[in-house]
Amino acid sequence: MWGGFIITTRHEIQLNLLNEIDEICSKHNLHYFLIGSNALSAYNDHTIDNGFRMVAVAMPSEDIVIFSKIVKKDFKDRYIEVSSQKQDPLYFVSYGDKNTTFFSLRDLDFHKQHGIIIRIYPIRKSVAKNEVEVVQTTGILSDIKKEFKKLMKKSSINKDSFFVKYGIGFLRYLANLYRNANRYFKSKHYKAIIKESLFNIFGINSCFTESLIDIYKHIYSTIKVTYFFFKNLRKHPFIEEWSDLRNHEKIKIINQEVKSESLREIDKIDVDGIDLNLPSEEFFIEVFGENFEKKTVSSKPIRATAILDTETGYQDIIKDRKKHFSEIKAIQREIRKTRSEVVEETIAVNKIFKLVKMTDLQIKYQNFFDRRREELFSLDMENEEDFAELNKRLSPIIKNLRKYSEIDMTFSIDEEADLLIKEVMLRNGDEELVERIEELSKLEYFVE
Repeated sequence: MWGGFIITTRHEIQLNLLNEIDEICSKHNLHYFLIGSNALSAYNDHTIDNGFRMVAVAMPSEDIVIFSKIVKKDFKDRYIEVSSQKQDPLYFVSYGDKNTTFFSLRDLDFHKQHGIIIRIYPIRKSVAKNEVEVVQTTGILSDIKKEFKKLMKKSSINKDSFFVKYGIGFLRYLANLYRNANRYFKSKHYKAIIKESLFNIFGINSCFTESLIDIYKHIYSTIKVTYFFFKNLRKHPFIEEWSDLRNHEKIKIINQEVKSESLREIDKIDVDGIDLNLPSEEFFIEVFGENFEKKTVSSKPIRATAILDTETGYQDIIKDRKKHFSEIKAIQREIRKTRSEVVEETIAVNKIFKLVKMTDLQIKYQNFFDRRREELFSLDMENEEDFAELNKRLSPIIKNLRKYSEIDMTFSIDEEADLLIKEVMLRNGDEELVERIEELSKLEYFVE
């Protein structure tokens, strides 16, 4: 209680979102379960109150689609946002509260939503029952480029035409629009997406307008490539339905591979006063090890640059302070740039310092060979006692050659001494070190 008002915490809002996920899934026969360090905390200690650690669940991909449609239709104060990575159209889905705000100024994107969220990760295929490993990335954009090049070869398009120059850019635009809109959902959205893309291209400026005729002649090729894009997007490496688990020996959740058998039992467990789905003990053993029950989950502090408001929606906060946030981000970029330059200068200075130290060693070992040359070369490498003595005397030099090779540096004494050291290293089985030194010796940066 503060000033007569009850202040809702981020933890309470996340529990409310989890409760909604559980209710929607129970009502519509969808499947989910808690994952990550908070799942361990929920299983061991019946709480997810661990500061600002991520709270996440996993679902089959088709359940995510159905869940997302239900939220968009029936939950006006909630939002669904798809997050993707390179060559991965569905990395996770955010289920968020529109009436809250949580973001880091460093990661602020004015085009994204920034409420308090629960992450929903798709369950991924890994190894099928026939022990065939499943490819984990779709490679959509690279495939589009290949397909586009094939179409260009088949057609009579002028290679210097507007369409060829901007064709790939057009496809990237479609891909980005698709990511930010309904990237993963059913085909009825495709027409709207294509229509919006074409409208933006034809109406964006006079340059595009002047090239309408050229684009019109080859619009069929564009539509064909677009169809290829959406068709391949559906060929994803996800477990679509819960029943698909029995067809796979192993599955992946984010990047963690587990046996699918560990998910055959999902239990309801009380977590901070609400019942949530959690995997069985077998799952936690696979992910966290045999002693998972003894492990504790530490509380994660909030970032210094984070903005948190559990009572005001992110849209209002960003709208009122957009100019201020933009200035802060510009300052942060400048700071990161300066910091990067300082780091690069520090690395350069350190390299020079190491080079100076290495040169001192080089001079030391040159003097050593000048004094001991006759004695060292008189030792017979075929004689075990002589070789042991030679190995002992050259050991500090070889040790430093190994040390500096690990930081991409090396030194030379003279041709005759280098050959002797090389023979000793080869006799000791250090072929890799010899190859590395020979490779580094070709670099002009280093002392010869």
